[in-house]
Amino acid sequence: MDPGTSSPPSAAGATQAEGSPPQSGDKLAVFWNEGMLAHDAGRGVFDSGRDPGFLDVLDQHPENADRVRNMVSILRRGPIAPFLSWHSGSPAHATELHSFHSAEYIEELVQANAAGATKLCEGTFLNPGSWGAALLAAGTTLDAMRHILDGQGNLAYALVRPPGHHAQPDRADGYCFLNNAGLAVQLALDSGRTKVAVVDIDVHYGNGTAEGFYHTDNVLTISLHMWHGSWGPSHPRSGAVDEIGEGKGLGYNLNIPLPNGSGDAGYEYAMDRLVVPAIDKFQPQLLVFVIGQDSSAFDPNGRQCLTMDGYRKIGKIMRSMANRHCNGQILIVQEGGYHISYSAYCLHATLEGVLDLQAPLLDDPIAYYPEDEKYTMKVVDMIKNCWNESVPLLKDI
Repeated sequence: MDPGTSSPPSAAGATQAEGSPPQSGDKLAVFWNEGMLAHDAGRGVFDSGRDPGFLDVLDQHPENADRVRNMVSILRRGPIAPFLSWHSGSPAHATELHSFHSAEYIEELVQANAAGATKLCEGTFLNPGSWGAALLAAGTTLDAMRHILDGQGNLAYALVRPPGHHAQPDRADGYCFLNNAGLAVQLALDSGRTKVAVVDIDVHYGNGTAEGFYHTDNVLTISLHMWHGSWGPSHPRSGAVDEIGEGKGLGYNLNIPLPNGSGDAGYEYAMDRLVVPAIDKFQPQLLVFVIGQDSSAFDPNGRQCLTMDGYRKIGKIMRSMANRHCNGQILIVQEGGYHISYSAYCLHATLEGVLDLQAPLLDDPIAYYPEDEKYTMKVVDMIKNCWNESVPLLKDI
């Protein structure tokens, strides 16, 4: 049953950080609608949808409902539950979609939905139930943004699927149909915010969000991602460090491609050396934190080896920047994360960090995986030097 606006009970015996749970106004507002579970990307060899004919057991597509069911359940019944309030999301309207996406592209999706099961690009399947779920994901993210813009709270989390950060204004890509975060950023701009910063820690480049704001200086997009390059025609930009925006947006798209296995120390170093100085220079009025647990250890879609501790630290850094520049206002938008159980644990840790809880509420069930932090630190220093030379805003960070 959809949780509506009620706050779920805490887990029996859960540890609480520093006294009683906060009052409702201080809680993190979680926006969710169970209708998003209706999207089914099918089965095949990993995300291909292909059946080679000689396997008895095919993979469930990595972007499946079970991964999000666990995210919902750990937040409802895990020790973080007293710090959350729950709110029902609603579907987006076509006019809202046009703020980020072209009318032609939205019509293409409508027609694809009417035609039945459709492969839009490699790994991205629109099946019966998918379009309704995509509208709910977009609308739920907009509802979460309105919660902040209307002054109802400073912290909101859009727990949504299908994901969105690869969806460009005129095409689908990477399991994504509608750009949930991009729509929310545009809503903030349309509502009078003049400077919005996006920090994306999904393991893949947030190319769709970057593309939507590639020519503006009102939005600073920062993406920390595994260095993967382009994966085909649907993904024209590679996420390289030299893709820094164009026109008025020159210097306002910042890519941080990190080596495989960067881990907790590597990501914290990149946040401290690159992300924090860039945000401090830009001085946004609102932060949008785009999260994907596919950067975690053992995720089938990534190789970055982040653990719960790393996610918790990143969450704390984001909260600190929001407090410093945005009166504590931060919208969190869910993207990837494909390890069925560990993604939920890492989400829990991320939100602990954003809530600035003083002690971990959960132990890490998988714990530590070796990371090559020294190599990552060299790469981060190289990126910093590149920014000093090519991004006017950051020439003296």
